[in-house]
Amino acid sequence: MSTVPDAPLHDWSCFEIAAAVRDGDVSAEEVTAHHLARIEQRADLNAFITVCADQAMADARSLPEHRRTGPLAGVPFAPKDIFDTAGIRTTIGSAHFRDRVPQSTALPVQRLVDAGAIIVGKTNLSEFAWGVTTQNAHYGFAQNPRHPGRIAGGSSGGAGSALAGGLAALALGTDTGGSIRIPAAACGISGYKGSWGLISDDGCYPMIPEMDHVGPMARSMEECVLALEILGVLERPTPRLAGLRVGVLHSTPAAAAMAALGAHVEEAELPDYSHLFPIFAAQAADTHRELIAERWDEYSPDLQAKLTLGLNITAHAYLQAERDLEGYRALCELELSHDILINPTIPCPLPPVDEPETFELRLQMTPYTRAFNHLGWPSCTTRDGLMISGRDDTTVLAAALAWEATLTGRPVTA
Repeated sequence: MSTVPDAPLHDWSCFEIAAAVRDGDVSAEEVTAHHLARIEQRADLNAFITVCADQAMADARSLPEHRRTGPLAGVPFAPKDIFDTAGIRTTIGSAHFRDRVPQSTALPVQRLVDAGAIIVGKTNLSEFAWGVTTQNAHYGFAQNPRHPGRIAGGSSGGAGSALAGGLAALALGTDTGGSIRIPAAACGISGYKGSWGLISDDGCYPMIPEMDHVGPMARSMEECVLALEILGVLERPTPRLAGLRVGVLHSTPAAAAMAALGAHVEEAELPDYSHLFPIFAAQAADTHRELIAERWDEYSPDLQAKLTLGLNITAHAYLQAERDLEGYRALCELELSHDILINPTIPCPLPPVDEPETFELRLQMTPYTRAFNHLGWPSCTTRDGLMISGRDDTTVLAAALAWEATLTGRPVTA
């Protein structure tokens, strides 16, 4: 009896695609061709900056044995266009690098490709990965297939759109203040930002090196965990909620549900971190110091405004914020002693896709996300938009797997 899913190929999970390719039930070429056709059909989503049709088909036809039998055999893969990819342009969502074609591939991208994944394209993002909406002035706005007319989130909005729209089964994103978790919540998918440094950022254009996190995005946390295993950074934990001490940072129905599953749930409060903004803004501007001096006019007005915020941070304000950061981390260690913390990733209505991304809008959408980049703690978004954070990657992942199992009504994949 065939175990091939009775659904269109673009609805298959990474597990289902790889198993079918390994078993010979479908070829990597068929899977790739189907997803490339899907990308063309849903060009309105503007999920990609570059579609790699010819390269992807050539790769699928010549897939070597170790990749054809790998854990991601034939899986359509969409790295955010901030990761270097040899022979495929990498723009970082900017006009500055519109024609840049790297000679090498970012380490985490290469590891997923080595496991059998096939790059079908590079996904749209906020310019230089600074933004919560993926309203890109150079490459267009990413659209939300789950909530038409609403933003896809940012800065990894193209990845969220591609996954939710069935254009790819796996993506790789970056998160400096919520850029994996916000698109995951906006598009109804899953995304994982591990502890700082968990996944190598080798070959990834920096925004703020001390806050940048690399992480997988997929339609389920199980698939994110599969990517983490392949990347060699974590083993799959046993799903668990019972017995965990859960701190609720913002009202969510998940709190009562977790209590019913045996978790110890209590209210918690995330210490305010608005006074740390000078670090974020000034370091982001510092990353661009050479481009600002030489090619300022190539930035969009939106990014010019963001960079100007950073350029106007005084030395006194920056140094004070750096001193405050040490105290903030100590305060969170003391006051947030829970196993996990939960809250809606986006605690406000999802904005219309054409609503300008103002400083006020960014504040409304990120009252929780950026804190965990300052702290370097793991934090993820499950497919229902719930954010789960904590100190320990294994505990956060175990809780996320258990929570997503309750959403599907079936056991998680062994």
